[in-house]
Amino acid sequence: MYRECPAKLFMVRVILGESYFDDTVYDCKTIRYIPEKESIYLLTGNTELPAFSLDALYECSIQLENETLRSQGFITERYVSKSGNVIIFRIQNGFYKNPVN
Repeated sequence: MYRECPAKLFMVRVILGESYFDDTVYDCKTIRYIPEKESIYLLTGNTELPAFSLDALYECSIQLENETLRSQGFITERYVSKSGNVIIFRIQNGFYKNPVN
């Protein structure tokens, strides 16, 4: 479920007052979703991992065939695998659906 779906990730707010707010929208691709851990694994493409703050609230939107799912949460981990640059997005308050017209 949600495997290889296009996703967009952007920062909503920073947690620490001295942190840098990044208004970039990052194009990603989902590679794994673990409902029990409420975690989505995202490939970041060519974006370097330090661009993603561990001290910020993000919104992730996943494009499905006929709807878009949105969720806010935090990045809990960033690492490089044989597939590429991976971030783990921890869902905070579930998904919100937006139908595509």
